[in-house]
Amino acid sequence: MNSAQAHEARDSHFVSSFRVPASLAGAILLLARQLVPAWEGWPRTRTQTLALVGAGKSQAYEFLSRLWALLPSLLGHAGRPSAVSSEPIASTAILKALYAYLCEHPGSVCGRGRRRVYSDGFRRLVVDLIGPGRPGEGMTVEELASASIVPLGTLKDWLRTEPAGSSPEEAAPDVADTRAETSASLLDGIRSAHLQLIATLWQSWEGTFQAFCAMVRTEYRVPHGMTFIGNFLQAIGLRTRRPQLPEEAPWSSGTYEIMFPGAQWLGDGTSIAVHWHDRRTGRKLMVVYNVEAFHDPAADATVGFAVTKSENEEALRQAYEAAKETAGHAPLGVTLDRKPCNHSPGAQEIFDDTVLLQATPSRGQAKAPLEGAFGLFKQALPRLLIEGGSLEDRIGCVLGLILTAWWRGRNGKPRKRFGGLTPAEFYAGFRPTEEQVEETKKWLRRLERRQEKMRLTRQASADPVRVEVLRRGLAELGISDPGDRLARRLARYGRDAIAWGLATYRAKLERETLPPTDYPERYLGGIIRNLDTRLELELLADYLLEQRIRLRDIALKPLQQAADRLRAEQPPQDLPKAFVDQALGAGYVVDFQFWTRATTEALEALPAEQRLDLYKPL
Repeated sequence: MNSAQAHEARDSHFVSSFRVPASLAGAILLLARQLVPAWEGWPRTRTQTLALVGAGKSQAYEFLSRLWALLPSLLGHAGRPSAVSSEPIASTAILKALYAYLCEHPGSVCGRGRRRVYSDGFRRLVVDLIGPGRPGEGMTVEELASASIVPLGTLKDWLRTEPAGSSPEEAAPDVADTRAETSASLLDGIRSAHLQLIATLWQSWEGTFQAFCAMVRTEYRVPHGMTFIGNFLQAIGLRTRRPQLPEEAPWSSGTYEIMFPGAQWLGDGTSIAVHWHDRRTGRKLMVVYNVEAFHDPAADATVGFAVTKSENEEALRQAYEAAKETAGHAPLGVTLDRKPCNHSPGAQEIFDDTVLLQATPSRGQAKAPLEGAFGLFKQALPRLLIEGGSLEDRIGCVLGLILTAWWRGRNGKPRKRFGGLTPAEFYAGFRPTEEQVEETKKWLRRLERRQEKMRLTRQASADPVRVEVLRRGLAELGISDPGDRLARRLARYGRDAIAWGLATYRAKLERETLPPTDYPERYLGGIIRNLDTRLELELLADYLLEQRIRLRDIALKPLQQAADRLRAEQPPQDLPKAFVDQALGAGYVVDFQFWTRATTEALEALPAEQRLDLYKPL
């Protein structure tokens, strides 16, 4: 019998002893059809192919996917499979143990390259991995060093039964000099070691600063807080604090939008000082005027302004009438800051059907074009010094002429974004479409509803007791507060600060010690804000002292109990050795510090002739 006959006899015996399911036979035919698609003997469709063996489509296709998955395992090389080494299995187990420990104790290994810092817990873990029943049992020191990625020399130092005269290079710099003669020098050495440890760990740290501070306190028992660590790292140039940015308002952007001239005006006021000097009499006079102006951001043009003695409803009316006279019509919307005079009932009557919006408080970006215009005006002109006149009204008139000249010059300068037209020409020649007008009105109404919703939210969250106290206090002090806007804004401060602030302002008012100001509400708000901050800091200091005392007592209580127990059980001459044993077995730096200090105190309590004899064996 030749080889072909032998294979045929074996295959016929296999087929007779094993019944192939129809679905498997169909899957084999489908597999063969995919491997040899050019054979002309295949039926026209796959359904006809499965019909040859009576197989269903779903089962056959399921077996087909299994066959495709099984094929790679049938393509191996002939011969006996290679033996599996046990070292990779042990190395994998060691890596898993180290990974789990590092996840639970971040920062226990720090550093880059050949110099690394290892915590005591990590050292004990690596040494314990080659113990009986552990994953590294039976491994050589070289294999353990390769698996744990610890330098061979460092690992040999860890495994050495008797420590060398000096600690290895990779040892953590957290061990103070136990040969200190006094407790003061010992504490200085520990403090220096802490600072060196913080600097070493930070240079290889890649997490957040808060996580770093938590790590050094937990893993290395460094008794310093975030502020001290941050100041130290900044002082040595390893870290730079980000500048504290002012808190963003809830909606600092989107308070105005450039649509078309006349869609929205921005209104604001500024103070300008005018100096007058009469050379004949030597009289000098400085008068501060308020300049109220309206600016159209689409045309980038200031459409009107007014010069008055103070910022009030009359100043707003004069500036708005001047702007309407310049533009020829009223805008669809106006944005003003949150001063009470800008949103009083009288101010609402000035704007009639125009939508009146409030700018974001304390955010110059809300009226950036107008704020920029005021800034450029003050930078471009020297100090306004008028000589020869004597009446304040003349001074105001001269200021108005200066502003008129400056803004006319600015509005008459061609702009590239207007195609070479000046802001005045662009404003006068622009004709918005009906769609633009309707879209602007919708956007203004959305802003109006948004502001009303925010106002109702603040009103609902305000403490009614604080609001009522402020309402009555403002009335007694003669400070105008239409709609309780100022009372609700100041109600966010504490009750004690509000009461003290109102009383302080009233006392200054009656004793005539208040500084001259046109904005008494701002002065009162500053008093209440400063008092609230001072009261909060005083309370914080009391609670912080209480928590720090509690933390110290909790941390040192078990250590003190253990030391007292040893003092009761051991004679005085045996206490230094007992304390040193406790220090060598300490798991944390703070424990080590406590026992070394106790050792120093025990040695100092002995007679001088016994100290040296007891110190040498230690």
